[in-house]
Amino acid sequence: MPTPSGLPINPTQAQETNIVNTSLTALPTPVFTGLKLNQDIILNGFTFNCIDDYGVLWVITNIKGWWNPPAPEMPDIKRGWDDGIYDVKGRFNARDLTLEGSILVPSPSMMPDARRRLVKAITLVRTGAWLKTNESPTKASYVRLSGEPQFETVNARGRVNFSIGLRSADPIKYSWNSADPDGYTVVAIPAKSTSPSRTGLATATNVGDYEVSCYISVLGPLTGPANIVNTTTNEAITIVGSLRGLTTKTVNTKAISNSLATIGTTAAHGLVIGDTVTISAMGAPYDGVQVIDGVPTTTSFQFVISSANVSQVAATGTVTYGPDLLEIDTYNRDVFLNGEFTNARLKLEVYNDWIKLQPGANALSFYDNGNANSTAALTVDFRSGWLA
Repeated sequence: MPTPSGLPINPTQAQETNIVNTSLTALPTPVFTGLKLNQDIILNGFTFNCIDDYGVLWVITNIKGWWNPPAPEMPDIKRGWDDGIYDVKGRFNARDLTLEGSILVPSPSMMPDARRRLVKAITLVRTGAWLKTNESPTKASYVRLSGEPQFETVNARGRVNFSIGLRSADPIKYSWNSADPDGYTVVAIPAKSTSPSRTGLATATNVGDYEVSCYISVLGPLTGPANIVNTTTNEAITIVGSLRGLTTKTVNTKAISNSLATIGTTAAHGLVIGDTVTISAMGAPYDGVQVIDGVPTTTSFQFVISSANVSQVAATGTVTYGPDLLEIDTYNRDVFLNGEFTNARLKLEVYNDWIKLQPGANALSFYDNGNANSTAALTVDFRSGWLA
């Protein structure tokens, strides 16, 4: 079925070339027989180097700043008693980019609408977006606008050249794995275990030319202390607290007072304020997902509920929670426990490394020192990185 322009969904090279040449007929027509419209540059979901469904040709002629390393920043600290300065570590600054290209339309009347579609895609002031280039592998940077976009009409047929300034706060260009919604490569490492036999070892390969941070997730149960080690770089993170596994407890009492439900359990429940639980087989209004608001005793917990008061009575049903999920963001140096930031950092040793992945193969290990038969699971999410 053809697109609105009459162009087939999968046009041949000859059909694409004809569209390009027709768009330029007001001037001596360049012969673009070698042009490859590979749809290989994408900004905020907007695809360039293509002919869209309306027959509009979008061409990127250059991405200034993309192919060279970002500018370095080297602190200048003078030596107090002699010539020269101290030899101190520097850093790379943000990456400044300029996206340059042209819009070519079959008819001048189509240019205002085409320009509006582009402006909508580059309104990147309050939020950013990924700029991706399909270079095998695809590389990406998260960017925002860095200045006023420029549009210049260069012929009566409606050809417009544009220049869009962008800035990537993180100067690294990352690989983008299209099989993952966030572009990550994921390496899974079950904790070392005697039975079943698991080594607790895996390899994460950074195919780029620069070190990258990673996102580490640990799923309980974990007895602890536990160690996550990049043996290639001798960097380590120690988990000093435990993580709970999937747990179900039996309910034996229930009550409601002043919009607060109090549930009793036959055994110690292990819940803390802020936990999310699922209550089943108690009936309305108790059943469903609830957030723990209070823990009066080791065998009772509370949550807010919209219902009339009910005196404490015997009850049946179950409460299920877990497993705990500990997330360690080594880029921002943040730690989250079950999605919450509060007190999560206490699960880690005070002094630890924030593991990075060097270019090449990184040998990783995961040990739960408190349990020889641990069933804890760790995943490492990362994107390979390049400076140029």
